[in-house]
Amino acid sequence: MPLTPRVAVPPGDRKPVPYAGHERKRAALLAIFVLGWVGTVLAWMVIESRGASSPVLRAVFAANVVFHPLMAAMVCWRLLPERLVDLGCLLFAAGICAACMVLRLYFPAYGGRIDLEPLYLWIPVIYVFAFTVAGHKSSLALSLGIMALFFLISLPYLLHSSSERFVNLTIQLHAVSAVLVAALHFFSGYQQRLQKVQLTMDELAVLSHTDELTRLPNRRRISQVVGYELLRFERYGRGFALIMIDIDHFKDVNDRLGHQAGDRVLKALALRARQTLRDGDTLGRWGGEEFVIVLPEAGLDDALRKARALCTHVARTPLIDDLVITISCGVASITPADTAESLFHRADTALYTAKQRGRNRAESAAPA
Repeated sequence: MPLTPRVAVPPGDRKPVPYAGHERKRAALLAIFVLGWVGTVLAWMVIESRGASSPVLRAVFAANVVFHPLMAAMVCWRLLPERLVDLGCLLFAAGICAACMVLRLYFPAYGGRIDLEPLYLWIPVIYVFAFTVAGHKSSLALSLGIMALFFLISLPYLLHSSSERFVNLTIQLHAVSAVLVAALHFFSGYQQRLQKVQLTMDELAVLSHTDELTRLPNRRRISQVVGYELLRFERYGRGFALIMIDIDHFKDVNDRLGHQAGDRVLKALALRARQTLRDGDTLGRWGGEEFVIVLPEAGLDDALRKARALCTHVARTPLIDDLVITISCGVASITPADTAESLFHRADTALYTAKQRGRNRAESAAPA
């Protein structure tokens, strides 16, 4: 089926909509923490059964067994913002790696069973993670801080150790880390520029279809919506109707009160007219003091009743300050003989008839 067209909504009428991406990320984090906890427990059991454990490994496993359920609870009950959860995971991983590195390099009696090769394979993953949890500049600062931490930990060892194997391995770790952080920073900056370009394009698209004063769909957007409804009518026989609205004696308002008051009237009318519409209806500014309402799947009688109710609703109370404004409406519904031009022409003719018959009223158009 055709997609419903997107129509600009005034900022005051927008309602917050939950972003599905956050729920998907929350579910993914919960799954990761549960699987991480299960994997940690199983690995601990296997190592203990083989007699390959040590106090340091037990401490690392114990920290993970506690950390995973704790963070799962934070995510499940939303006790912390997502960014803090991400940052906590990053700092926890960096802290575990740093502690293992210290024990292995300087306290072999405790960290002798820690293999540097697997440990050094995990450290670059931390930098990748850092560039996913923070902004472009923040992620660089965070990564450089973590890299500096590992470098400072290993520096005394590099200066005084006689183990050529571990020295070379540690130097390679820092070299690879520096290249990786530089590459991640480059790609992060490229992604940021792409996002800015996309945002600018989206904003331009919205502005091209939005009336600057009232923030309603403009004439171009209304024409697109009518074209879409015509296509639905031709394919599926789903009718629709138009209401053309004109403010009565609007020129007098501008002459007596000034154009600023006239602009306030236009914006106030846009807000009040929306109060009478369905969710699927489209209200737009046609130009000057004229507005158009597109009513999907509405017949002529329904549209005429809505137009008359709108006239009453607008005239019931002052629109701005103590100024009471009335409107006139012309109503037309689609027929097989209509084009977009003929439909607008018939609605405009009906609007002219309403003006001639005294204003503050709605009139329907003759069939095409």
